[in-house]
Amino acid sequence: KNPHCPTMHFNYRYFETDGGVWWFGGGTDITPSYINEEDMKHFHGTYKEVCDRHDPDYYKEFKAWADRYFVIQHRNETRGLGGIFFDDQNDRDADTIFKFSEDALNSVIKAYGPIIEQHKDDEFTQKEKEWQLIR
Repeated sequence: KNPHCPTMHFNYRYFETDGGVWWFGGGTDITPSYINEEDMKHFHGTYKEVCDRHDPDYYKEFKAWADRYFVIQHRNETRGLGGIFFDDQNDRDADTIFKFSEDALNSVIKAYGPIIEQHKDDEFTQKEKEWQLIR
């Protein structure tokens, strides 16, 4: 309800075909109507920690993937301030990728909850609310 609280989207998934082909995909991203640098540092810092626990290259790779993936073509802009995104992950054993996906999923509240707690009662103007509804 409060335009100073960003929206957030996440999903993590596993696919497997009848032929035995399998892969993981997913991600978490954040879209503020009004940018708060400290909030974004917290959000991205949380996901960097998650990625670094599993592979030191994950954050750089998956953040760049999110930046490419979450583009609104007709506006020529990114959707929000990114996050992490991955797909077609089957380059290591399934349990290893599952543990990463589980860790990322279990970090949603840590990444997002404090931001909402910080701003849910912030005062806002009608003009700010209208901007939120457009975005």
